[in-house]
Amino acid sequence: MTVEEIFTKIITHMHEGVCFHDELVKAYEFLGLWGHSMCQTYHYMEEQSGYRKLLHYYASHYFKLL
Repeated sequence: MTVEEIFTKIITHMHEGVCFHDELVKAYEFLGLWGHSMCQTYHYMEEQSGYRKLLHYYASHYFKLL
């Protein structure tokens, strides 16, 4: 397994997590569960931040885009 394949698997998994939390935010807002929605918004922002940091790390160290 190459380095690019490993990072691609990690990024794919992280992207699924970001999408999952985004969907939970929408669902909780629809149900009127504002506290749960805010909690998932926080998790979404944290996951998104980690996702972007990993993309930046890969691009700056391997000079490629995933």
